[in-house]
Amino acid sequence: MIDYPLLAKDRELSASEALEVLEAGEFCVVSTVDVDGMPYGVPLSYVMLDGALCFHTTNKAGHKLDNFVRDGRACVTVATEVEPCYEDDFFTTRFASVIARGQVRRVEDGAAMRKVLVALCMKYLPEHKDKIGEGIAREIDDTAIWAVDLEEVRGKGARRLGR
Repeated sequence: MIDYPLLAKDRELSASEALEVLEAGEFCVVSTVDVDGMPYGVPLSYVMLDGALCFHTTNKAGHKLDNFVRDGRACVTVATEVEPCYEDDFFTTRFASVIARGQVRRVEDGAAMRKVLVALCMKYLPEHKDKIGEGIAREIDDTAIWAVDLEEVRGKGARRLGR
């Protein structure tokens, strides 16, 4: 893999700032390459756990799952703090973003699967935490849990408020 340098060095985030963006992100896009060599990106809800980006899917075979199994390489993008603005006579955008690369693997251990599902529920719907157990029990057999073990994380940002 070619290591392209970031062209706008003044926008590069530190490693810890890039991880903060991953923690704070609401949704990600997980991109893979299909059997024909075409890129395939899917927006997903996710949670960061133990240094891995985790998400759930159905158990049913399809484009995304076929790609994960055939070639586990993935590129993940997350953008936060996105706000169009007009500054210094320029139309521009405030943002923080991350591009991360790694390997997708299926989480098979039942306890680890439940840990991811609980974390997802608490991230997106903490007000319904009393219903998490019954929801997991009802859906677990139809659910696959995946983790992207991040090998490279790069971030950049511009015009971030309070920074």
